[in-house]
Amino acid sequence: MHADATLATCRKAPAGPAATATTSHPLDAMMGAAIPQDASYRYRFADVVIEPEGRRVFVAARERAASRRAFDLLLTLCESPGRVLSRDELTTRLWPGGQIVSDEALTQAIFRARAVLGAQGERIVTVRGVGIRFDADVQREAAAVAASSPVVASSAADTSREGERLAATVPSPITAGDVPADPARAARRVRVIASVGTALVLALILLALAVHAWPRGAAWIDAGYGIRGGDVHAARADTVRLLADAMRHDNGGDRARARALLEALDDSDARTPWPPLLIGLWAVGAGDAADAQRWLARARDRAAPLHDAYVNAVLRYAEAERDGAPADIIRYAGAVLDLRPQAWRMHLARAHLKYYQGLREAALAEIRQIDVDALGNRKLEAALADRASFGDVAGAQAVLDRLPRTTDAAAWDYLAGRIAWSRGDRQAARAAWERAADEAQKNGRSDIGNRARANAGLAAMLDADPAGAIDHFERARIGMTEAGWVVDEVDLSLLLAQLQMVRGNAAAARKEFERALDVGQRNGDGTVASLCALIGLRLFPDITPNLSSTPPTVRSLATARSALRAGDRTTAREELAAARRQGVLDLPFADEARLLAAELGEPVEQEKALDPPYPPLAVAGARVALASIVAAREAAPGGATNGLERK
Repeated sequence: MHADATLATCRKAPAGPAATATTSHPLDAMMGAAIPQDASYRYRFADVVIEPEGRRVFVAARERAASRRAFDLLLTLCESPGRVLSRDELTTRLWPGGQIVSDEALTQAIFRARAVLGAQGERIVTVRGVGIRFDADVQREAAAVAASSPVVASSAADTSREGERLAATVPSPITAGDVPADPARAARRVRVIASVGTALVLALILLALAVHAWPRGAAWIDAGYGIRGGDVHAARADTVRLLADAMRHDNGGDRARARALLEALDDSDARTPWPPLLIGLWAVGAGDAADAQRWLARARDRAAPLHDAYVNAVLRYAEAERDGAPADIIRYAGAVLDLRPQAWRMHLARAHLKYYQGLREAALAEIRQIDVDALGNRKLEAALADRASFGDVAGAQAVLDRLPRTTDAAAWDYLAGRIAWSRGDRQAARAAWERAADEAQKNGRSDIGNRARANAGLAAMLDADPAGAIDHFERARIGMTEAGWVVDEVDLSLLLAQLQMVRGNAAAARKEFERALDVGQRNGDGTVASLCALIGLRLFPDITPNLSSTPPTVRSLATARSALRAGDRTTAREELAAARRQGVLDLPFADEARLLAAELGEPVEQEKALDPPYPPLAVAGARVALASIVAAREAAPGGATNGLERK
């Protein structure tokens, strides 16, 4: 039954003499008094008030925007606190009439309900394999006996507390025992007390006026993106605050919660372009091309009538990221910086592109413009780690040493691992990442824990510890799948397929590879699709991948691999040479080319450092296979590499 219908039933008076009886709602016992059947009522728990009649939610005396499904879910939970509600039961309540509803739709409704509650959202507890439970002491009270508004009630309480605080700062009134012998002295004391009290009152009034007069457009919503209050173009009074809350969650590493809040905001404010713009940009990073296209199209529709230069610059940057156009990304990120020099995320984007283009010094110059003065912002922390990767290990270490580990041990250890990795100390890096993962698990920091586990697995894999690597990769993938990190899930599945094959477990390797294919088909990432094709050809003789949408370099490598598998070494060499001419050694597929060269007995190019250790980490599988060939040939009589020389 729909939540509204359920509530209407609760309000309906029974027939007959009992028409004036009290409601039979199970929460009435908590109230200590009955509520008349025809009374309006509200639910209250912690600092949250939910008003069914007006469909309003107040958290900490502030009204919060809630989508229709999120509000209905909150009402359903308030009606059954402490009871585990199955997903089927929730679906029936929220989508009555036998509608066919995807599991993802219910998941989104739960996310949005948590986002509406803010810090109280943790009361919505997931019971794995069953449903959800609402851990709250919910009180059901008649609106008539409550304050006219939770905001007014809270304001009155705040005023009372402020009065008590002021009273403690003002000299206490003169009592009979305090009267001094000198009447003039007594008069002076009275005047001093009056003057202090008047000054305090005037100071409070001036402060209130200053706050009211402060230009709202000057306040930062998010300095990283350069968003100010005046850029929001809000249609609702609470939009700016909700947008700032979402950015705070994202900067803290909880992008799932940030996105849920942005989706709720998108439902409630159809004017501001920022929710769809940011969700679209994040979808690009997650490798979900279809989702990115949908949200960015929505952002463009909203931005068109605003004629806001800054909104348009950020939108064009996001579209360049979606299209994978490096020159446009650098250009539009630069335009954003021209308009807002404080938008340090644009320096980070430009630094990465310049680094991958081989412009190491230019990348380092960009990254050095980002000031990291505290832990807590995940992108700022990434900028510090990348400073080490781009060549300034000493500078990055000096900044980290100035930051106290006690403020965020997980982040500090993760950064220590990144800097050790760039320094070439793989064992120290692995140890630091394992500490970071353990700290993150204690504090619920899955964003750091997932990445630290994956990096520790990479270190273990390259140090010939396949069992340790598999353990880390499997644990990291669980968290990444739950967080919706599609590209990372595919990446780790490809790594696990290669490691299982190294251990001789072909069935497990095939299972991991098929999982990578299944997930990879849904994200549209070209690099992932190409790696799936090349790794599949190398591991499984019966696989014939579809190469129609892959770039010429990948087709040449795939043809070379197929020819070598068929015993046609001449064609294999020709196609490998073609891939080299096409620039394969500057692409993520360089190690597949180096491995082919070794198998063909040709000279092997020098490997490049996997630093930053960013996805795709699956390229490391070819390095492991190449290392085993080198080890086998060096162990051969005479210890020669049999043509496996370095260029």
